[in-house]
Amino acid sequence: MISSINFFGASHQPTHKICRKCCPKQSHFALTMHSVTRPASKSMTTKMARLKPHATDIKRNPHAHELYKLVYRLPENLSWLLAPPEIANRPASKKKQRKEGMVTGNRFGVILEWEGVVVEDDDPDLEPRVWYVLSLEEAKSFPPDAVLKKIEGMRTDEAISEVLCWSEDSKEIQRLAARKEVIYQTLRGGYYKLRPGVLDFLNTLVDFDIPIAITAPRPRKTLEEGIKAVGLQGYFDAIVASEDFFRGKPDGEMFEVAAEQLGLESDVCVVFGNSNLTTESAHSAGMRCVAVASRHPAYELQSANHVVRWLDQLSIVDLQRLADGEVIGRRGRESDMDMEIVIEE
Repeated sequence: MISSINFFGASHQPTHKICRKCCPKQSHFALTMHSVTRPASKSMTTKMARLKPHATDIKRNPHAHELYKLVYRLPENLSWLLAPPEIANRPASKKKQRKEGMVTGNRFGVILEWEGVVVEDDDPDLEPRVWYVLSLEEAKSFPPDAVLKKIEGMRTDEAISEVLCWSEDSKEIQRLAARKEVIYQTLRGGYYKLRPGVLDFLNTLVDFDIPIAITAPRPRKTLEEGIKAVGLQGYFDAIVASEDFFRGKPDGEMFEVAAEQLGLESDVCVVFGNSNLTTESAHSAGMRCVAVASRHPAYELQSANHVVRWLDQLSIVDLQRLADGEVIGRRGRESDMDMEIVIEE
């Protein structure tokens, strides 16, 4: 606060000079004048100039900041007037408390199959075509439908040696398995498309610190290239490929290895697959299974603990209840879960 007193008859120039000296050519200062007339032997007028420095001016002009400190400096015994008031720590929101309590108080993991769950797998004839091309190249008999269904989900070398019986030599079996993978990648085209809701689902799991494993009965190189192609690097705590287990579906070894890599017991893991064969494998490993109706309609997947069309139809609470062995009701858009009816003319 700057104050000056001028008597009647004296020029107002001194007050004006004081104000101009304090804030010369500063458009950021606001000058307000108040006049008070007091009766006295000589008429006297008290004029007070209130100086208001603008915040931007203090930032741009350090001299203005010094002036601000000089004007508003108080004696030590009154310094408490400018001390900021004590503000109590604001408690965490109820939503954050629920989230922290859920993460620290509950522990479960999610195991995802790659094809049909994370990426689209809408071509049921792709795998038979791969076997057909391989059988033509190697002059082998093409396996019938019953055999193709039996080797679905198996490791390729396991199918070649134990079901198709094309060779007993380990090197020849590995050569055939490698050739079959090349044919598969060629016919598939190397293009992967994320299924709707996958990214939101994965982000939710990451936000709640839920361990995630990705599995596939294919070589690790193929699986890692697919993950990179859709931009999901860093999402998975464990990647289980064909090199990590010996027995494919319907054995549950693939999912048991995934749980072991996550550091969890099998009974607290929830498996996501898109076939009854996956459900059988998950149950044999002592895990709950959520079937994703991608290739198969929902009414064909009732052996699973739960059926969804999109991954983001399940919440963290739903997953926890599934891991605890509870039965949850049908969720999500009704049109996505309706029974598919095919009319043949």
